[in-house]
Amino acid sequence: MDAWLGNKDPAVKSGLQRCPNEAVLNCACSSYLYDMMRLFVLLVVLIHAMQLLGQGDKPAKYWVSFSDKDQSPYCLCRPAELLSARALERRSRAGLALDAYDLPVNPGYVDGLRGQGARIHLTSRWLNGAAVIADAATAARLGRLPFVTEVQYVGPDLPVRHAADARAAPRPVGRRPPRPVDSGNPFGYAALQLSQLGIPALHYAGHRGGGIWIAVLDGGFTGVDTLPFFDSVALSGRLFQVRDLVERDNHVFEGSGHGTAVLSAMAANVPGYLMGAAPDAAYFLFKTEDTGGEFPIEACNWVAAAEYADSLGVDILNASLGYTTFNDTTLNYRYADMDGRTTIGSRGAAIAASRGMIVCNSAGNNGADAWRHIGAPSDAPGVLAVGAVDPDGERSGFSSIGPSSDGRIKPDLAAPGGQVVVAGSNAYDLGISSGTSLASPMLAGGLAALWSAFPEKTAREILRAVFESADQAAAPDNHRGYGLPDLGQAWASLAGFAHRDGHINRAGIGFFASDPVSGTTQVWTTDRMGEPESVYLINVLGQKIPVSQSAVYHQRITRIALEGTQDLPRGAYHLQVISPLNTVQASILQF
Repeated sequence: MDAWLGNKDPAVKSGLQRCPNEAVLNCACSSYLYDMMRLFVLLVVLIHAMQLLGQGDKPAKYWVSFSDKDQSPYCLCRPAELLSARALERRSRAGLALDAYDLPVNPGYVDGLRGQGARIHLTSRWLNGAAVIADAATAARLGRLPFVTEVQYVGPDLPVRHAADARAAPRPVGRRPPRPVDSGNPFGYAALQLSQLGIPALHYAGHRGGGIWIAVLDGGFTGVDTLPFFDSVALSGRLFQVRDLVERDNHVFEGSGHGTAVLSAMAANVPGYLMGAAPDAAYFLFKTEDTGGEFPIEACNWVAAAEYADSLGVDILNASLGYTTFNDTTLNYRYADMDGRTTIGSRGAAIAASRGMIVCNSAGNNGADAWRHIGAPSDAPGVLAVGAVDPDGERSGFSSIGPSSDGRIKPDLAAPGGQVVVAGSNAYDLGISSGTSLASPMLAGGLAALWSAFPEKTAREILRAVFESADQAAAPDNHRGYGLPDLGQAWASLAGFAHRDGHINRAGIGFFASDPVSGTTQVWTTDRMGEPESVYLINVLGQKIPVSQSAVYHQRITRIALEGTQDLPRGAYHLQVISPLNTVQASILQF
């Protein structure tokens, strides 16, 4: 685990050293070899030029790298101009200072690109560059600018397919949810997949992601504006269309239903029918994938969206996306590129993971084909590459394997990704989907539920407990990583439980007993408190049920007596006692 948390990204430099000018017969670098080397370099330059010229006069997208951030009007001394107050608070809590990565690109450099006739698609402060739309001749001129170090073709300029002024459809009202699957099971068809990660224990304890912000990067979220699975998160003001990085507008309820299924694994909230892993979290939606084709520009979109999410103050980022091959096969990645520091997306993702966010990315679905390995940017250090397991907990055959090409264990963790129940495309229809695209949001949602129980913790502290709870923590491999985590166990660990010889050692809740006949429930705790101002039982849906009659008896162990619990529906509850001295939150009470 420490190895995972402590991954560094060492700079790797190499160079060619020319032999001294000696006699031809005695020099290892003969004139013949030297001429061949010059020819090789010339061929590389010609290939690059032909690639640019091959685009003809049609506009295409290019990645332009800048040399520096000198002469910039921005300053780390004015952090409020760079990041939101929430983002700054997250950095402070994690002990992370602002650095040069947080400075935007030099606006003068951007103006310089425009001056050559290029249109700006996006800029990246983390990678100090810009994606532009230009023809080949313009791209060649950009490469000669003194502040430009590289111009790289990243794909054609595909036509826009959706109206820029599109609006969300009105959300239907008065819809009746279907009959619950099982009146005693609030999780409905999602019960098995949530149980595989230990998430029900978190929900029972009242932790369903409240107060946690999640960014979701995908190819579109068709139907999220109307489907009933998202009524709860939308009507409570926790669902935000942030940015379409593909078509450069603010409408994301279009393009693909892939993001809809991904989001439902986290945000769905139809009790007894389909429950997501974190139904109380807030969601910020980004469209980064162009469904018209697969090209490296989408990785640039990924990085730009992650930067925006970071600046907003997002806690968790989920991207069920990955890149290995492209429509233009000359742009395909090699396995050697999966070292976390070569591809555009992976370089940006590694920086995202260093900003105090938790970054979850699907490991890939190539485990059964010739490629087999994880894709970018899940190869990045610090990014949680999430593999998929079937309902029996075994690795799904399609789930991509590691290691990264530089030898790091990948995937990092596993989550349910085989036969996951998700939202369908119409009303209350359901679908069953398989892929690491579902495993990643299942884990991301579970992490949100866990983090909502300990909002004062850092990403590093949360992840340490999660890795320690995983079923292969002692012997990680490159098929399931550290394994399938038990987030209920991670919650108990972070809450102060320590299992020793079968006993629970905790300064807090001790145990409870309930008499179903008299309706009296007694709870013992070592926490001290004043006379309670209010006492609540919180059910699995997060609803507070006031307890009208209660008493607190102070001795060496505090006893809390609750009356009238015989009238409660059967199920699990979370006890909350608020007093002037403190707030005591007890464990699960089962009636």
